[in-house]
Amino acid sequence: MPREVRYVADLRRWVMTHGALALHFSHQINPDLPPLTATNLFREVEHTGIASPNTVTSYLKEIHTRGYITLLPKADQRVRAYAMTEFSEKMFYLYLQINLQGLDLIDGAGRAEIASTDPRILTHMHPIFARRMLNDPVYYAPPPSIAPLVNTTIGISVLNEMTRAQKETSSDASRAYVDLGSASAMAKHYGVSRGNVARLLSKVQNAGHYGQDDRGTWVSAQLLEDHYVLQALKIAHSASAFIEAQKLRAEEAATM
Repeated sequence: MPREVRYVADLRRWVMTHGALALHFSHQINPDLPPLTATNLFREVEHTGIASPNTVTSYLKEIHTRGYITLLPKADQRVRAYAMTEFSEKMFYLYLQINLQGLDLIDGAGRAEIASTDPRILTHMHPIFARRMLNDPVYYAPPPSIAPLVNTTIGISVLNEMTRAQKETSSDASRAYVDLGSASAMAKHYGVSRGNVARLLSKVQNAGHYGQDDRGTWVSAQLLEDHYVLQALKIAHSASAFIEAQKLRAEEAATM
């Protein structure tokens, strides 16, 4: 797994990363708005209950060390205000573009091409999208069927494997059979220990959402439904955020 992907590969890091980006892009658009600091980021995500002030501070120190953020030139060193690096901005522009491409596959509206022509739309779009996701309890408080998976770095990858490899629907409507690799195969593919994957699968199995029988490997219909709801949520918030971002960009362009 690429190093930078790990910063959105579990729910807590996803929340902190997109909260940080929302502050960064908002401040970039309007310098009167709060910059990215540990205090401001904690305020941004506090309602989710996912991260403490110490967790947020440690997270910012980590991504600063990794080179994903940089200190603002005129920042008060006691406050330590940050900005995302150009690499980080481009990485999340790409993330938004992928979401828009997915929407375009549904209705052919050409959002991705519009954003490619005027990337500033993405600058406006991200804070809207991120805050809608961060303020949606369906997202930041996931249901029990998928919570063990989305709350760990490798879990998201395992969840994707479970939900994209469906072979058939059982006569028992409560489960679906999937073509899922072994714990060893997934561990090798994602560069983690077999024990990590096995423990994760055991949690999901003990909760009744994964197992094996004489027909093969199955996952619960509830797990599939909950995963699809989260994906639909992301797409819906992307669509509405793009519409609002286009309007804001048009207003901005009219004043230049």
